Amino acid sequence: MRAAAGAQFYAPVDGELRELERRLADVGRGAHPTFREAVAHLFTTPGKLLRPTLVFLAARFGSLADREVVLNLAESLELVHTASLVHDDVVDAADLRRNIQTVNAKWNDDVALIVGDYLFAKAYALAAVLPNPEVIAIVAQTVFALCDGELAEVTAARALPTESKYLERIELKTASLYAACCQGAALLAEAEPEHVAALGAFGTNLGLAFQITDDVLDLVGDESEFGKTVGRDLAEGMPTLPMIYAVTERDGDSPALAARILAPRKSPDELRELLAIIRRSRGPERARQRALSFHDAAVRALAALPDRPERTALRDVADFVVSRVR
Repeated sequence: MRAAAGAQFYAPVDGELRELERRLADVGRGAHPTFREAVAHLFTTPGKLLRPTLVFLAARFGSLADREVVLNLAESLELVHTASLVHDDVVDAADLRRNIQTVNAKWNDDVALIVGDYLFAKAYALAAVLPNPEVIAIVAQTVFALCDGELAEVTAARALPTESKYLERIELKTASLYAACCQGAALLAEAEPEHVAALGAFGTNLGLAFQITDDVLDLVGDESEFGKTVGRDLAEGMPTLPMIYAVTERDGDSPALAARILAPRKSPDELRELLAIIRRSRGPERARQRALSFHDAAVRALAALPDRPERTALRDVADFVVSRVR
């Protein structure tokens, strides 16, 4: 069951998504029993499947309709995404994702790391047989970008980043994968160069809007709806855009607030107090407005595409990304 079940943007590619869900459930076939169990656990709730939806929609703008090849790209990129989440959960010591236990919580960190590696290997195997070398390179470059973004985050000096540094990091960690889905699918389907460029721009801006919205929800979302622990970034001293904005509006005591936000291993009382301060500030609302600006840029990029149901569906995806509660 897709997390955004009922959303209209799934309708044009429902057949492809059903086949993808079947394939994801089958990823562990013939593998180590623990990997099979972990895969079954991970794909019990496959999430929103936004990224493969983008692959299937973007591929419709090309002239080469090879369903099997496009499915391979969609599965490869969804496995890259899932592998990165499994590894992220180890780094963050997260217990919940999509309202279920993380792999590291259900088993342990060692199992989670190996499961993530296994998923990356599966993704590379699927990418290796794609008929377009440029798309194979995009898959590899996307994994490099994800790793660079994660390393930038975990090795950064304990200081409040500028807005531009934050955006640079989330473009690597999140938007690069959205761009790969859109641009890679268009290239694979031999779309016109201007359509490939438009879809790549759409994917990048959509990914930025998605991550900023996610960071806002991490501070103001309802935990039961959001599907993971609220305040996790704040608890770890990992500053996000709404936190950056909250600090910049506190004139005299901004250094003190920044130091409190950046402090690791906060007590529950300290975390609750900081959440209340940030929620009372304009930080979350300013970040929402920034997400909306990227949403608008994504929608403008769509103007270069032919007016067809798939373009409408992409617009609906963009609207969903900035209006969601999880």
